[in-house]
Amino acid sequence: MHSIAAVMFEPVGCLAEFAAGPFDDAARELFGATDTSGSGSQAYWRLLELLDQKPAVAPHSAARLESLELAAAEQADLYEDVAPALKKLRDAGVNLHLVSSLSRRALARFVERFALADAFAHIVARDDTQGVLEGPLRHAVGRAAVDPAQVIYLVDNSTALAMAKRVGVNAVLMINDYDEGRALAEHRPSGGIVSLAELADALELIGQRSSQRSASRMPHKPFELFEPG
Repeated sequence: MHSIAAVMFEPVGCLAEFAAGPFDDAARELFGATDTSGSGSQAYWRLLELLDQKPAVAPHSAARLESLELAAAEQADLYEDVAPALKKLRDAGVNLHLVSSLSRRALARFVERFALADAFAHIVARDDTQGVLEGPLRHAVGRAAVDPAQVIYLVDNSTALAMAKRVGVNAVLMINDYDEGRALAEHRPSGGIVSLAELADALELIGQRSSQRSASRMPHKPFELFEPG
């Protein structure tokens, strides 16, 4: 575990179930999107990609986006294992960060609703970087003053996984759907968990692999997520 200096979480899809509606509404109203998403996480990450392509939005559109994100935060359901898992990790001395492309107000409301403020060393929203996708993650890594290679970032989709690789952090899959998880494993994440309660074990395994790699001077290979076949 000594090789991991920080763990960073995106709340949407990794800490809580968010409704797709507010994010789909934002994509439709701001960008003219006509389709809908199957999950809150899919809707959120699609919206982020649209925002990344057109980062400057009119003030009234920005206000509307924030109001829809606040609605999403109000409707979010925290996964039942999150609070005890975060406490266990924090009590073990793991440095935890909440990092999101949500607005600061929406992220603050999420934290307030579930009384999570004491769980995180830092909380970073898109307002802190004036950007989405990898902007908040890069900012959080810099603010924590750690080597990206010593950071775990929880992901639940291919967009977040690719983003983590660009930043240089270890992407660990939060597997909410087994078949989707198997497909995402083809992208070679650093590991995968089906419950946040497993994160301590994942940290230990990454630490063991890191120690073995240092001893053998062999190139890094991500640990296997699934049994072959």
